[in-house]
Amino acid sequence: MNVVLVEDEGVAARRLARMLEAHQLNVVSLCKSLQEIEAYLDLNDEPDLYFMDIHLSDGVIFELFEKRRVEAPIIFTTAYDQYAIKAFKQNSVDYLLKPIQEADLKSAIDKFKSIYKSNGSNIDLVALSKMIQAQGFKENSYRERLSVKVGDHIKSLKVSSLTHIYSENKMCFVQTMEGRRFPIDQTLESIYSELNPKMFFRVSRSNVVQIDHIVDVITYSNSRLKVVIENQGEKEIIVARDRVKEFKNWLG
Repeated sequence: MNVVLVEDEGVAARRLARMLEAHQLNVVSLCKSLQEIEAYLDLNDEPDLYFMDIHLSDGVIFELFEKRRVEAPIIFTTAYDQYAIKAFKQNSVDYLLKPIQEADLKSAIDKFKSIYKSNGSNIDLVALSKMIQAQGFKENSYRERLSVKVGDHIKSLKVSSLTHIYSENKMCFVQTMEGRRFPIDQTLESIYSELNPKMFFRVSRSNVVQIDHIVDVITYSNSRLKVVIENQGEKEIIVARDRVKEFKNWLG
């Protein structure tokens, strides 16, 4: 069975590809942006199944569906559960929240196999509708606290007190509104997937900011923005050029 993976995070893409291969699914292409998936559709037949992240470097995947008709079924893989209902308006089989667990992935693949017609041409929409109604959607429980190590002690921090989360020298740090920083034993991608996207935004590959602690946003060179947060210190926080539009929308 051929699969196209749409994912702009390298670590997440490689991990998911390995997981899919373990289920005897053949990843025929990895697309990292809306532009790349459009180019793939221009030149290739559709696969048996898509695994699609929703937030990509150049926009939201639903922008693709506004321009192109995608016939093959989709399993969405994302950290943003507020898009669940919108996702199921597409040919969606399932909606997996990151970080993806093996049991959830297996369930999604089994679900796909159970509702996909033997001729491979269409989703059984009646079966899918019943499945959605039976499953429903629960509001995601975002992290409210996290633990950090301070010497020989474990300190519990309120997530609301975090102004900034960033990676540096292959380590991840959280910074509080007092300006203190603490290393955390998670990747930036992992901790970001557990946070409320209404409150936290990944402005670049290595920086996540919290909306309540943004003091100022300044126009920067090359159509970028600079974010100033409480007790920031000397570290600059620059919004990546391809995330400026989404960042402005997030700010409201």
